[in-house]
Amino acid sequence: MVTTSDTDTVQVEIVPSRFLTPKTAQHLLEEIYENGGIIRIMIHGPNLPRTVPYGPGRGTPIDENKDLLIRIGDQVLELTVKVGRIRLELEGDQYYTGLKAACERALPFSFQIKKGKFFPDRLTVSGYAKYGRVEDERLLGLTDPKAKKNKLAMLSDQKVTEN
Repeated sequence: MVTTSDTDTVQVEIVPSRFLTPKTAQHLLEEIYENGGIIRIMIHGPNLPRTVPYGPGRGTPIDENKDLLIRIGDQVLELTVKVGRIRLELEGDQYYTGLKAACERALPFSFQIKKGKFFPDRLTVSGYAKYGRVEDERLLGLTDPKAKKNKLAMLSDQKVTEN
C-alpha cells in the first residue's frame, strides 16, 4: 500500500466567492506568506486594463487601476489582475491547517479551499516557447502564452525579481 508522507508537496486552490479588492488581496497574501511553507503561488483573475480598451473613450487612462501596489512581507509588487483565485504549492500537509486559518482571518466572506493538482510536473510546449529550458522547477506551469509581456515575479529572501 502506498501512503503519502508529510514531505510530499500539497497543491491548493483558494476560490473566494467574489473578486478581491487590492486591500483584501494584500491582507490575504500577507496572512498566507506568514503561514510559511510556500513553494510557489499563482494569482488568477482578469487583467486590470491601464487604459479604456474600447468605445468612445478608447485609450483614456483608467486612474483607479494605476499604481495598485501590494506589499508581501517586506517586498512590493504591482497588482495587474483582479484577484479571483489563488493557487499555491505548499511544502507539506502540515501547512494546510494554518492556510485555512489564514483565509478565515483575512476573508470576510465565503471561500472554498480545494486540494488537487494545479501545477504541471514537467515543461509544457508553451512554457518551453516562453522560457526555453527551465532549471528552476518553480517556474513550471506559471506561463501565460497569451501575455504580451511576462508578468512573473519571484519572491526570495534577497529581493523581488520580475521577469
